Amino acid sequence: MRILYVSDAASVHTRRWAEYFRDCGAEVHVASFRSAVIDGVEVHVLPTRGLGRLGYLAAIPRLRALARQIRPAIVHAQYVTSYGFLAAAAGLKPLVVTAWGSDVLVSPRSSKVMRWLARYAVRSADQVTTVAEHMNSAVVELGASEATVLAMPFGVDLQMFHPPTDPRSEDVPLRVISTRNFDTVYSVHTVIEAFHALRRGGVAAHLDLVGEGPLRKDLEMSVADAGLRPWVDFHGHVSHLRLAALLGQADVFVSSALSDGNNVSLNEAMACGCFPIASDIPANSQWIVHGDNGYLFPAGDAGRLGELVTMASTSPILRTEAAGKNRQIVEARADWKVCTRRMQSVYERLARASRT
Repeated sequence: MRILYVSDAASVHTRRWAEYFRDCGAEVHVASFRSAVIDGVEVHVLPTRGLGRLGYLAAIPRLRALARQIRPAIVHAQYVTSYGFLAAAAGLKPLVVTAWGSDVLVSPRSSKVMRWLARYAVRSADQVTTVAEHMNSAVVELGASEATVLAMPFGVDLQMFHPPTDPRSEDVPLRVISTRNFDTVYSVHTVIEAFHALRRGGVAAHLDLVGEGPLRKDLEMSVADAGLRPWVDFHGHVSHLRLAALLGQADVFVSSALSDGNNVSLNEAMACGCFPIASDIPANSQWIVHGDNGYLFPAGDAGRLGELVTMASTSPILRTEAAGKNRQIVEARADWKVCTRRMQSVYERLARASRT
C-alpha cells in the first residue's frame, strides 16, 4: 500500500503513524510545511512562498501535483483546520482526516473563517477519526455524517510505557511530573502555582516539567521568582525512552489543560503507574473516576490542585491501588497495537472502495 500523510512531519504523532506503516511494508510519504527526517519515509516540503497562513492556498497546486505523482492508495491528513483543509481543497481521495482536539473543539468557535475551514475538511473526508469519543459530536456538528466519524485514541506503546520494575520508593521527596507543552491551552503555570503552595505547606516534593513551547521563558521566570529552582527541573523535549524513565520514577502526574482531545500524556502516565491528577474536562474525565483511580480538579484552579497533590502525598495505598486499575484501563482502551490495527482496517476498506 502507498500512503500519503498530509501532516506536520516534525510531530511525534505523524512520525509514529509513518514509521508503523513503513514497518508493515507500505511505501510512505509525508507532505508537510516543516521538514523532518523519518528513516525510510520520503518527506515532501510544501511551499508557503512567505505568505504565512495564506501559504496554505499557495501549496494546494503543489500538493495536488504531488498526489498525481505518488498515486497513493490512501491520503491521511492530520489536524482538521490546517492539513485537513489542505488535503480536502486539493481534492485528494480517498481521504482520512484526523481531528486532534482544538481543531474541532476550539478553533471553529473562534471565527467564521475557522469554522468554514473545519466544515469543508470534515465534509470532504471519506472518514473522519477523532482521538477521543467526546469529540465526535463536535465533528458531526460541523457537518460530517455520523457514519463517517470514528473515535481512535493516539494509543500508548505498552512495551515502552510500563510500571517500574522496582517498587517506587516511599521516601521523600514526592516526585510530581507534568509532560504537557508550554502553551496557553495547557496552563502549566497552574501546575507551578500549585507546586509553590505545596512547598509552602511543608510538603517535600520535586517537580519535573517535560515539554517545550512559547511560554517556557515565562514559566522559568515564575519558578525563579517563587524561589523554586532547587526543586523544579525543565527537561525540554525528551525521547520516548527518557520520558518513560521519568514517568517510572514519578509518584504523581499532573495535567492542567484547559481543553484537550485525547490526552495521550495522561495515558502514558497511567500505563507507568503514576497517580493522575487532571483538570476536570471531558478529555480527562473519560479516563479518571475522581477518588478511585485519580483526582479531578476545576481547570485553572491552582489552589484545589495543590490540595489534591497534598492528599495524594499522604495516600500511598490509594496510589498503589490506582496504579493497578490504570494499567488495566490503558491496556483495554488505549493500546497502540490495537489502535494501529483499527486504522489499518480503515485504510484497507477505503482503498478497496476506491478501486471499485
